[in-house]
Amino acid sequence: MAATGSVLVLAAATVFLSQPLAAQLARDPTGIAADPTAEPVALLPPDPEMTAYISGSVQMSSGGVVPKETIIELVCGGFTRATDQVGPEGAFDIELSGRGSGSVDATQISAQALGVPQPNHLGVVNMSNCVVRAELPGHQSSEIQLGIRSVFDSPDVGEVVLSSAEGILGHTISPSIARAPKKALQSYEWALKQVGKPRPNLGKIAARLESAVGVDPSFAAAWKLLGQVRESLGMPEDALDAYRQALASDPYLYPVYTRIVPLLVGSGDLAGAIEMGEKALEINGSLNDVRFYVAGAYLRTGNNEQCIEKSLELIERGATTTYPQAHQFLGSAYANYGDFQSSANHFRQFLEINPDATAADAIRKQLDEWSNLGVIAPASEAR
Repeated sequence: MAATGSVLVLAAATVFLSQPLAAQLARDPTGIAADPTAEPVALLPPDPEMTAYISGSVQMSSGGVVPKETIIELVCGGFTRATDQVGPEGAFDIELSGRGSGSVDATQISAQALGVPQPNHLGVVNMSNCVVRAELPGHQSSEIQLGIRSVFDSPDVGEVVLSSAEGILGHTISPSIARAPKKALQSYEWALKQVGKPRPNLGKIAARLESAVGVDPSFAAAWKLLGQVRESLGMPEDALDAYRQALASDPYLYPVYTRIVPLLVGSGDLAGAIEMGEKALEINGSLNDVRFYVAGAYLRTGNNEQCIEKSLELIERGATTTYPQAHQFLGSAYANYGDFQSSANHFRQFLEINPDATAADAIRKQLDEWSNLGVIAPASEAR
């Protein structure tokens, strides 16, 4: 019986690799607790033309200027749902349509495809499973936890702070840029400017980048950008090829690993994802997004000990707000070992953080089964 339960738990916990986690609407879709004794209040729907935004600013802990390469991310359930380039003074403004205004990843993709939480008929958006953070290679970002929001609210969510990360062996800017031939460099710089436009012609950009790497096959920076453009064009296999070419030319260009590892997981190449992910973490141990995918890949391949190690690292690094699945992974891995009490403890922590997760009902059912069998203590006695 226990072995069967473990398999069920493993299946429930790894659903994230086959489909995105979707934010669930709150039980009270208006975000307002009902009071049966109160006088009814007429709630007017928002103007259909109104759009929900979140805005704020990015600041450097050192007080310096925010680099123009900084990206702001909306992360829900551990997955990036929308991105945008920060403005000259570090300001950002993300429309909840998922379109963004300057990101290759968000262009020409619908809000539904991205899984961006959408306002209901009263203009209320449930973003309780979402955080806003900044992404700048070589830096660590604070996170802003979001909640129930409305199109009528002030969009300002505050400041995100970036600080330098220590212990990084690799680099964010490839030396290949400095040594690229003039013709290849011109194509790359043109493409770089084009992807920052609200509606870039991705097909044309891809062609120019292919021309650049044709002139200089070791142009790692151009290969990286080509991979990103191909991803946005819905060409994952071609994107993987571009990222592999980038790393073959410059294995220390660690931002490439944050792109290639999720693609390898999505393609089913879990061994490749683990290999690339471990290499990335040797170069830059602050890549929690890579750590997350590696932990999940270890679980899928039955390497429970390694899954536990990586998941505990996520917890120790304070990353469970963004990646609550660390507790879910631990619950599954400990169950596979037959340590049901440790498993239950982590599953309960996961449910506390993410009660409406895709796998939540399956996990609750499993916990009830274990409790009835007497293999775990009741929640009130477990702490």
